[in-house]
Amino acid sequence: MFSSVYQKNSKHNMSKPVLLIVDDEPDIRALCSSIVKRSFDFIVLESASLTESKALLQSTIPDYVLLDLHLQDGVGFDLVPFLMKVNPKVKILIVTAYNQCSEKRQATDLGAFGLLGKPFESQDLVERIEAMSS
Repeated sequence: MFSSVYQKNSKHNMSKPVLLIVDDEPDIRALCSSIVKRSFDFIVLESASLTESKALLQSTIPDYVLLDLHLQDGVGFDLVPFLMKVNPKVKILIVTAYNQCSEKRQATDLGAFGLLGKPFESQDLVERIEAMSS
């Protein structure tokens, strides 16, 4: 899924922003990746779980994260402190099928940029990422 070629030390030398997609559904990861690659000049990395994401954060500093909440090994919100530790300025967009008021509130409290409900239109995702990157 991910490559260790993106070292923390070399991140600052990279000219492209890094976007990490964390979702346990392969089709959703592939869709998001395709939309992002088509619309932005980002390095796109994918992760299927909290465990995989935490391992990836040992060698990568994401600038942006598309984060699912309901993963097979836990809740996406649990990853936020790890993301903030490696990059306090990381922009996180929660992308979830469980679009409830309590989750919106928790996302805001944790400093997430926003919440996008599944299913979503490609243009909605593009607009949210544009807003995060401006």
